[in-house]
Amino acid sequence: MPRAVKPGRKRDGRLGPPQGYPKDPDRYADPANWKYPVHTPFHARAARRYFNEPRNRAKYTPEEQAYIDKKINEALERFGVAVKIRGGQVEDEAGTIQADVPLNKDIDKMTFEELLLVFLGKNRLASAKAIDPALVSVDKETETLLSGRVKDYSVLIDRHQKRLEHDCVDFQTNRAVGRLMCKHLGAFLMRLDRPKATRFLRELLRERDRWTFE
Repeated sequence: MPRAVKPGRKRDGRLGPPQGYPKDPDRYADPANWKYPVHTPFHARAARRYFNEPRNRAKYTPEEQAYIDKKINEALERFGVAVKIRGGQVEDEAGTIQADVPLNKDIDKMTFEELLLVFLGKNRLASAKAIDPALVSVDKETETLLSGRVKDYSVLIDRHQKRLEHDCVDFQTNRAVGRLMCKHLGAFLMRLDRPKATRFLRELLRERDRWTFE
């Protein structure tokens, strides 16, 4: 493994922090260029996903890559986010990350479909759309509590307690650890009042590190 060396200034590096981001360079995995912020669990996950892309890694020497990897992994460990190493390569949260918010994307301008894509990924979103609406029931739909069933699985979303409960195997074993959703949850949200579901997803995306997924 190459020795970790702090990256130098790059031609495409930023001159300072993006608007609304930390002003302390130590809160970035690449402090010299104000890139890959790792100040929250959400941003640390996004940094890992973006830096796993070969085109982004290619901008750095192997020693600089090792430095950025180390900073990102330390942040993920500090926040209690699972990191899995396979064949020397880091996988996003044990393979759970499918999509995330593009950097600097305004959550308030994201559509219902874009929000679902973040939580589901392309494949699960397609699977959610394929579920027969007749297999989805909404038992309660208030401002603070959403509940129902999809096929034989229950769904409970408590906005007051910030808790999302669902009992399918994919959610329990794969998705919940990354605070992401399965196809059943996607199908359930599609049956809700669309403006209400969109507001919920925006709230959840902003605050998902405060939510319990189980």
